[in-house]
Amino acid sequence: MDYLLLAVLAAMILLLVSQNRKRKRDAENLVSSLQVGANVLLHAGIKGQVVAIDGDDIELETTPGTKLRVVKQAIRGIESAEGK
Repeated sequence: MDYLLLAVLAAMILLLVSQNRKRKRDAENLVSSLQVGANVLLHAGIKGQVVAIDGDDIELETTPGTKLRVVKQAIRGIESAEGK
């Protein structure tokens, strides 16, 4: 009985670790595919267009004339141009 409990616990831990690795890999792919001109959504809910990329930072234009400088890891997703 104890072995069954340990086996289930080990399986759950392995599942959580693999999901975490996948999530991290997806986030890295998102950041690496970022290009100037892309419309992005930040974790804070702010939407904007990428104006410049400088190392780990990006510059977003949220409204005409308003620019924000944020870290790449703050990006939640890249929006498709079809929705605009």
